[in-house]
Amino acid sequence: MSLDVKNAETKPVEGFKYLHIVSMFFVTTLLISSILSMKVITLGFLDAPAGIITFPIAFISGDILAEVYGFKITRRVIWTGLFCQLLMSVMFLIGDALPYPEYWELQSEFSAIVGFVPRVVAGGMIAYFIGEYLNAMVMSKMKIWDRGKRFWLRALSSSLVGQGLNSIVFTIVAFYGVYSFNQLLIMIGSGILTKMVYEIIALPLTNYTTKWLKRNEGVDVFDYGEKYRLLEVKKVN
Repeated sequence: MSLDVKNAETKPVEGFKYLHIVSMFFVTTLLISSILSMKVITLGFLDAPAGIITFPIAFISGDILAEVYGFKITRRVIWTGLFCQLLMSVMFLIGDALPYPEYWELQSEFSAIVGFVPRVVAGGMIAYFIGEYLNAMVMSKMKIWDRGKRFWLRALSSSLVGQGLNSIVFTIVAFYGVYSFNQLLIMIGSGILTKMVYEIIALPLTNYTTKWLKRNEGVDVFDYGEKYRLLEVKKVN
């Protein structure tokens, strides 16, 4: 089946066969990244939060959502991911605060990890929303400007903007006062570099996935007239 219709308005969400899979993959990698980011890892000469292993996948999933399904649907998924992060953080706080029996000997270790999660998640939530929102907006705008050509260019450009700001905001909010200023700069630079390399390596698979989804979903959204608001505004007749 070849896709020969490029439309600005998508069909009802219920009509998509694979949207829920892409969305679940997006949110899952986002939550995993929040937990992994409590650890700082060394990759050769680069120091970065361990969430860098999976977080680029969330951005790649965001690229796919924006490219195939358009900005409106992507915005809904971004908000869903934000609330899932918040719920996870609250549940960790409650779980850490609940009383425990004497034979439970790992409370201090549990608190050391989970107790740090709220700050990491706060930084992650702010950075994630800014980064993903701008990533989706740049993808959407460039698709219109370039008439749907050169997917690789808008994928890399949107990721450079989104992941760049994400690394800066997350590192400052989550780790300021924990590490020195020079260490923060190294983490920010390492994060941006590693994420972009990740994006470049995954680009062939990302490109193939978007083409496959467009063909099998029967849609290729161009966001003509989109206002790119933070929240969806429904018109009242």
